[in-house]
Amino acid sequence: MSLSENFVTLIGGGGYIGSVLTRQLLAAGYSVRIFDNFLYGRSGIEGLTHDNLEVVEGDICDIRAVSDAIAGSESVVLLAAIVGRRVENIQKPYMREVNFFASSVILDAAIEHGVSRFLFCSTDSVYGVQGGVMYETATPDPVSLYSRLKLRFEEQVIRSKRRTFHPAALRIATCYGLSPRMRFDLLLNSLVRDAVTKGQLSVVSRDQVRALIHVDDAARAIATCLKAHVSLISGQVFNVAAPKQSYQLNQLVNLICAVIPEVRVSAGDETPDLVDYTLSCSKIQKLLDFTPQRTVEEAILELRDALVSGRFPDPYAANLHNT
Repeated sequence: MSLSENFVTLIGGGGYIGSVLTRQLLAAGYSVRIFDNFLYGRSGIEGLTHDNLEVVEGDICDIRAVSDAIAGSESVVLLAAIVGRRVENIQKPYMREVNFFASSVILDAAIEHGVSRFLFCSTDSVYGVQGGVMYETATPDPVSLYSRLKLRFEEQVIRSKRRTFHPAALRIATCYGLSPRMRFDLLLNSLVRDAVTKGQLSVVSRDQVRALIHVDDAARAIATCLKAHVSLISGQVFNVAAPKQSYQLNQLVNLICAVIPEVRVSAGDETPDLVDYTLSCSKIQKLLDFTPQRTVEEAILELRDALVSGRFPDPYAANLHNT
């Protein structure tokens, strides 16, 4: 692979968003290096070959491996993280090590290697359990260790802005849709899976609101930031969601039932997720002219067809879940 000014290193490029982003960037003429530990398998890159693609297997806690992966990059996108809203299911020391300490090393390595553009994929959960419309200027109020660490690293990323170093953070909403490295622990994906495989949905807090975005559009938002002039993204935080896709849970259930009418709906006994806000995405739309293209209705049909066709023989398998 020959390096160019369009050379991007994707830390976590074999994951749910990264495997989609990789294909978009290659199609757009970028040279891509994936750095990933492939904890959940290599399905994200299965069958993917390209003259401008390099795949490096490594762990972000390995300082030398990270430095080598970043060397020669014009841009770095940090996607890798230990994810999970419910902290009781996460090993706290390991989450801190990966989501903050190792991420800080990646940021430092990017600066030392002369990287021009650094994009950090954060989460909308930094807003916590607030209600109403969340703009990037809203005061974050994270409640889980995961979101607190994301916010801390966001702040570090934005402070790292220099004349020749242009960082940005993307607060990405809850993703959904098919990906080469599939996840069925995400809200809509899990609901469609249960509707198809069990004929039943067990839901709690049906009035809660969740901001959503298709994984294709989340990847396109990242690609848009890579293509934009650095003056538009340097030191910026962007909400990334589909403006018309802030849904109450009962609305999602109704959309699924319209496609799978035989499904039964019951009240679940899990602890409710209290997220109840919508995201304003006017900033990324106005500054970068980014508008999501995919819809929930399309994704429900695609997910149903993929499940019915047997594409995922066991959609409850551990490698299809991050949490």
